[in-house]
Order: sequence, then structure tokens, then C-alpha cells
Amino acid sequence: MLRSTILAMTLLGGVAQGAECTISNARYEHDQAAWYLSFKPVPKFVAPNQTAAFIIELPNSGITLEGAVHRPNGFGSPLWSISGLCSEGSAGLCTFVEGNPAAYGNYAGKVGWFDDAAGAKAPEQLILPQLAVSLWYSSYREAEFMPDANEGDVFTLVGCE
Repeated sequence: MLRSTILAMTLLGGVAQGAECTISNARYEHDQAAWYLSFKPVPKFVAPNQTAAFIIELPNSGITLEGAVHRPNGFGSPLWSISGLCSEGSAGLCTFVEGNPAAYGNYAGKVGWFDDAAGAKAPEQLILPQLAVSLWYSSYREAEFMPDANEGDVFTLVGCE
């Protein structure tokens, strides 16, 4: 499934970006669901190998999930995770993705590791493998997945704030 997602992304044309469109001001929209992703400053007290922070807004559920990108030992592939309320109305926090999937970016039609360096150019698409399946098996499935939709793992750049 990941290979087909990456192949599909390489076949898509790029989104026009301004010269100042970096991951710190980029805004993404999910290709098939009403989900939004944007980056935020890395919190002060986190693991030293966390290189980026983001949020995923789930408007149908009215919640925001907190995301992080880490580089093990300061190098290697960028690994991502998300966490948030375990269910609507709960106070407990859950991590929604099992394992440590890598994050990818589509840069001018070429898919590669997500560039999470400070001031890095925003990719035209951000690919977070295992996102859709992780949310499918969460308590947000009924609110976030539409009948006959094919939610995937791809967010497309819609602008820079």
C-alpha cells in the first residue's frame, strides 16, 4: 500500500509555492478527508531528537492531535507519531500510530524523506504512512471516515500563512 501511495504521489503535479513557503508556515489538507495539518514550533521540553512538531485537526470530531517528528540519534529517516485524546470526552491521551513509521515529502514530483530541518522548504505533499489505518482503528472512525471514501496517508500543501 505504501508503494502505491508513493507511486501515486510521484505522478501528481506540484502545487505552486511561494519562495518563503517553509514547514514552519505551511498548511496542508488531506486529499480525501476533511483533515488539516500544520506545523508549530517544537516545544521546549521534549526529547532532544525531536526535530519538528505539527498538529492534525479532525473537524468532524472537533479535536486536534499533536504530532512529532524525530531523528533517531540525530540522523537517519524522520520518524513521526501522533497523540491525542483517546476518545471524545475522555481525559486520557493515546498514541495513535504503532511502531515508528517514516515521514515522506513530495518535492517537485520526487518522493523522499521529509526534510524537517529548521527553515526547510515545505514539500508539495506530506506522506504519513499508517495514519489512516491508525485513525480507522481509533474511536474517531465513525466521525472521521465517510462512506465510500478512500482515506489515505497524504496531505497536500494548500498554502503558507
